[in-house]
Amino acid sequence: MTTEDLLIVLFCYVDDWVRAHPLPQRPGPAAACADSEILTFALARELLGYDSERRFRRVLKADWRHLFPRIPAQSELNRRTRWLWGACESLRQHWLASLPAATEDWYAFDTTPLPVRQPSRVRGPDQWSLPYDLEAGFGRCAAKALWFYGFRVATLTPLLDPVPIRWALVPAAVNEREVLAALLEGLTDRTLLADKGLRSRDLSAELARHGILLLTPPTKAERATMPAVLQRFIADHRNRIEGSDTTLKDQLHLEHHRALTGWGLLTRLVTTLAAYTLRAVWRRAGLDVE
Repeated sequence: MTTEDLLIVLFCYVDDWVRAHPLPQRPGPAAACADSEILTFALARELLGYDSERRFRRVLKADWRHLFPRIPAQSELNRRTRWLWGACESLRQHWLASLPAATEDWYAFDTTPLPVRQPSRVRGPDQWSLPYDLEAGFGRCAAKALWFYGFRVATLTPLLDPVPIRWALVPAAVNEREVLAALLEGLTDRTLLADKGLRSRDLSAELARHGILLLTPPTKAERATMPAVLQRFIADHRNRIEGSDTTLKDQLHLEHHRALTGWGLLTRLVTTLAAYTLRAVWRRAGLDVE
């Protein structure tokens, strides 16, 4: 679809949800630009591939003023977008519920680095802090064999249709097994495919008590007893574990978030996940979103 069509369809999707789920009103006089427009701007920026909020606002003012005549100043736009991050997550959950349920009880779990600063430039305390004592820190990316400074994003996705159903922003050096247990809370009777870093007899036994079978790439010793068909399945599908992360980073530019604070990073992450979910909804509806 054209950019104008995308903006119109997106606004209709968002505005219909906002009308059905009224948002809390902030103190003071009513804003000239509605909350549904602010959410539309944030999601459209992700869908159209703009890393810079300032540049996208300039494009809106120059080319799409006839659709949105009351575009707020940059500082107000940033402030209101961050205030609406919870609404954006609720909107994502709404779209997620409209997708068909997974036809198979196969899921994948993975974490991916979300850097916020070059490790060599870290000097003392900074603004990368969030509630629940969540702060940026140093971690190591095993896939790229490098250290980074920031957070990790953990996702739980259906194996065959990798749209995250649950996610978490966690410390860079977190124990992935604890994160997995938290994301699986309340779920039973699943088969879970994870990377070799999640291999643990204790974890496998704990998940088995809830009817969850944990599969990880086998060791040399395990290959001797594991059925060949299961080995081939794990080998063929292990790349799906990182499929949604790759899309978020390569197509929606998650690593180029340009956030300067923890709240800015959280807002950008939620918006990116919502845009990713909406793309899946539009594809199901037969809309051209490329």
